[in-house]
Amino acid sequence: MKRELPDHIHLQSTNRQYLVLAGASALFATMLTAMRWTGNGPAEEINVWLTVFFSMTTLIGASAALFKRSWLSLDAEGFESSEFKSLGKIGWSEVSEFSLHHMGGRGMPASRQVAFKLSDQKRRALPRMAGLLMYGKVRLTEPYRINGSRLVSLLNGFRERALQAGSAA
Repeated sequence: MKRELPDHIHLQSTNRQYLVLAGASALFATMLTAMRWTGNGPAEEINVWLTVFFSMTTLIGASAALFKRSWLSLDAEGFESSEFKSLGKIGWSEVSEFSLHHMGGRGMPASRQVAFKLSDQKRRALPRMAGLLMYGKVRLTEPYRINGSRLVSLLNGFRERALQAGSAA
């Protein structure tokens, strides 16, 4: 038996991945700075400082991302996401069916992202550069504290309900 869909859902992502990245970068930068005093010459010292610079840049980026809280809001008219602020609210009739996109594998960490295509009309309404970037499938990159397949079924459920209501009217 299928559970009834609510009228509105608001999902927020977790910042755990950024916290782990910030912690690892801070640890790496500290270890490399300590290695500086045991180095054997200028070439090794330059390599250490370049790596420390890279680690510090990653640490700053991850720390800044900690304050960003991604969200996804679903209702009868469409959905909004902090990932697509420039698009505003996307209507259910403006997107294709949602699917799960698998990335990675072969020794790389695998991730599953929710993917969909924008309608031609919505893509044409985008600014030129964004339209070029979003020509293919658009993906939700954040995990919104929900399993990817569950999110796909939620999005498709909202979409089907809205399209059925639109065709009945």
